[in-house]
Amino acid sequence: MKRILVADNQLSHRDLLQRFLSKNNFTVETAATCSHAIELLNSKKFDIIISEYLLPDMEGTAFFEKCRLLAPEVQFIFMSREVNLKCAINLIRKGVHQFLEKPLNPDELLEIIQSCENSSELVQQNSDFKSPSPTPKPTAYQNPDIVYGNSKKAKWMIKQAQKVGNTNFTVLIEGETGTGKESLARLIHQESPRKEKPFVAVDCGSLSREIAGSELFGHEKGAFTGALNSKTGFFEQAEGGTIFLDEIANLPMEIQISLLRALQEKVIRKVGGSKEIPIDVRIIAATNEDLLEKSQEYGFREDLLFRLNEFVLKVPALRERMDDFPLFVEFFLEQTAKELNQPKPKLGEGVMEYFTQYFWPGNIRELRNVIRRCCLFVNRSMEIQVDSLPHRILVNKSEVFDSNPKNYNRSIPQPLRNPEPEDLKTTAARAESQRILEVLKDVQYNKTKAAEVLNIHRKTLYSKLKQINMA
Repeated sequence: MKRILVADNQLSHRDLLQRFLSKNNFTVETAATCSHAIELLNSKKFDIIISEYLLPDMEGTAFFEKCRLLAPEVQFIFMSREVNLKCAINLIRKGVHQFLEKPLNPDELLEIIQSCENSSELVQQNSDFKSPSPTPKPTAYQNPDIVYGNSKKAKWMIKQAQKVGNTNFTVLIEGETGTGKESLARLIHQESPRKEKPFVAVDCGSLSREIAGSELFGHEKGAFTGALNSKTGFFEQAEGGTIFLDEIANLPMEIQISLLRALQEKVIRKVGGSKEIPIDVRIIAATNEDLLEKSQEYGFREDLLFRLNEFVLKVPALRERMDDFPLFVEFFLEQTAKELNQPKPKLGEGVMEYFTQYFWPGNIRELRNVIRRCCLFVNRSMEIQVDSLPHRILVNKSEVFDSNPKNYNRSIPQPLRNPEPEDLKTTAARAESQRILEVLKDVQYNKTKAAEVLNIHRKTLYSKLKQINMA
């Protein structure tokens, strides 16, 4: 029997909820303040908390965060007569299950409580769920490019992904460039009943307005000039499985409308076709932007956002999980050694110090690329020396970044060692790379905006980022 804690300063509403939930076979306790609710949570186990957002002694977000520290497995439902949309979305991103408007609809409340029971975040103390066993190295999940850490943030992220994988929820994965969003999407797919079916990954950032519809949904013969044959789109290729839409914020508005229909009606229509094709595809989307903010700027459909964020997963940046850093380094050293068919190198004196003082804007992907590059320049003792590190790492951390990543010092950093004289081509390439990094910082790593500011095509930007290991 599920145990529910109801927190509401209005006596009549609190008692009404207690009677209603008790009749529906729930064990219910009540509290009139956040402080009382926290006392109860300290002494008893609850599965769900249903709380008024505007309690007199504590702001709702602070109350939620305190409860989450005490009992991370508890599901949270907020309610209020005045629901601020942005506040509600931010809370759901942090892990709140639902935000309801008063007066509550009894049938809707029961449905939401049922969804809590089936939800990916509900981890019961007596369940058979086993978290990933601690290992001396990060875990690779079938795909050798997938790396997990052992920090608390990493374990919580994996736990959420494994639990939501067993549902058919649409998932929105948020995180900076290079944090491993596609890896997490593959884990969700592998934990689902669809694991034997296709997993189709799509980089929405590389789809131009002209070809996006054809690539995603396919086209009929003669649909446009050059359409000599009919084409099967990514959605049909993923039938029965999962489609992963990376950088979904870059989808053109007209394609967003078609995607919304695919989510709502489970049908697609090929470009140039008149027939609706039923589909059975799970959608996992990823973004490195704030989609709520973009929707308010009319760059992303708000109704599509609410369809996509049925369940939101946040991937922490590498700098937020430095406990995992040595594990990632060891994993990539082993991986690269196998690829190059050579003994595993070790880090020379001072290398780890440079690594840990660097900000890692490209996150795990950037670290992997740096390790791969360094493995080509090991000495006879199979050591990676400081001299083999990329220039961007051979700068003092304080000269490039302060504690806030938004406060980026745009002055060209000076190396800690005297560089060799460079030719004109190398100097120009370095200046170009520096300018690209500056613009990316200015636009919060939105590659579409960066391409516009730099006055180059998006594909050209992707190519240049690959050259500097930032793609």
